[in-house]
Amino acid sequence: MTDNPTSPPLEEARAYYNALLRPVFEGRRFVLPGNIAVGLGNVALELRQLGAARPFVIAGSRGTGQLPPHEDAEIRVLDVQGTDPLDHNRNVQRALADLPAAVQDAVDAWDPNRSAKTLHTDPLAEPRPVAGRAAYAARPAAWTALEDKIVIDAFWDAVGVPRAASRVVPAEYQALRGAAGALDRGRGTVWAPDAREGANAGAVALRWVRPGDDGRAAAADLARMADRVRVMPFLEGIPASIHGVVFPDAVAAFRPVEMLVLRPATGDRLFYAGCSTWFDPNPKDRETMRELARRVGIALRKRVGFRGSFGIDGVLAEEGFLPTELNPRLGAGVSTLAGALGDLPLILLCLAIAEGEELDYRPELLERAVVETADNHRVCGGGRTTERTLTDTGTFDLVADGADYREAEASEDPEATLLFGPGPIGGFLRFTPNPDRNEPGPPSAPQAARAFRLADRLLGTDFGDLEAAKNVRP
Repeated sequence: MTDNPTSPPLEEARAYYNALLRPVFEGRRFVLPGNIAVGLGNVALELRQLGAARPFVIAGSRGTGQLPPHEDAEIRVLDVQGTDPLDHNRNVQRALADLPAAVQDAVDAWDPNRSAKTLHTDPLAEPRPVAGRAAYAARPAAWTALEDKIVIDAFWDAVGVPRAASRVVPAEYQALRGAAGALDRGRGTVWAPDAREGANAGAVALRWVRPGDDGRAAAADLARMADRVRVMPFLEGIPASIHGVVFPDAVAAFRPVEMLVLRPATGDRLFYAGCSTWFDPNPKDRETMRELARRVGIALRKRVGFRGSFGIDGVLAEEGFLPTELNPRLGAGVSTLAGALGDLPLILLCLAIAEGEELDYRPELLERAVVETADNHRVCGGGRTTERTLTDTGTFDLVADGADYREAEASEDPEATLLFGPGPIGGFLRFTPNPDRNEPGPPSAPQAARAFRLADRLLGTDFGDLEAAKNVRP
């Protein structure tokens, strides 16, 4: 495969956007709050490279991997736990709203004239002040409202976007069963709660009510977290997203990103395990998704004055790409795309656009650089938390063994790696294909499922048998 992360468009874009953003960030102070301290290291480094003062990182948990070095960031870890990633995120947001006195005092000492801004980069974080420092790129309520899965179908209809049939009903068993019976296409239905308790993501709050399941358990779960629920048919096909950036006078559309949504053998949950750019939809679907991103970006700007990064999640079903949700914010797929760009500060660029910085952004340069680089330099952010407590950090090298992986021998060139270490739920794992041993095109989800099965054997995790989605549009 081609692996050329320094193509001419990327070289030009790196030089241009670093020079463009330096006057915005140079000399400024930023509080960087987030769920995982390790995950904030790249943003801290990008700020420093743009001339910003050492940022102050406040994270819920440490995470697996290397922390930003002391010269790049001041760091405080709040040691927040959670029962799942969504619960952890909400616990972190509560902790950030009520910081320990020692952390507040440290921020005040670091920023005595109170000039700092709060810079949120976690996909699920609502940009709010932290430690009394106003949020940079805060989102108007009209933008946030479109994340609610019970209202987004009306937006698709207004914009003329094809979608699967759906019904929004009260979070009550009989109403849910009635809607499910009307919409089931043979694979069951997916029930998604409203945003009463805040944004939902990572498939944590979704329930897949399979054929033969009466849905009582799912209805009881959802009634505890929502007033209304959207019911849709379960769609066979590759889960995918398409991301774009809305500028004042243009929309940049990137390339599709596979969402690694695996299916446990039993139960009503889905298993979200990150994103990957290794998968290539057929060319027609790719262009349809990119055109959809452009059309939706224009509608977002016209209807709610949107600026910045957004993502559309959906499924490449038999009919084509059918959207299931809209995320008018930074998303996990943007971070995956950014992983191919080196020191091009894509996340900070998107936040500057959302903040309304008046700059010559050159949307066509950004689109070309991101798309060409993502096509030539594939990235898999296949991460997953586990309730199994992992105290050590390490890496397994993997090679194929029939339908599974096994640990590679010292003399073998690994096909992939599996990083493991501590996490806020108990442990964390990240699956990464080796670009020298893999070709782009096929979805990454089957490989990730194999890696998690090996984790069950080697680490005592309890993921169980996981099935990947079928590609119904080869």
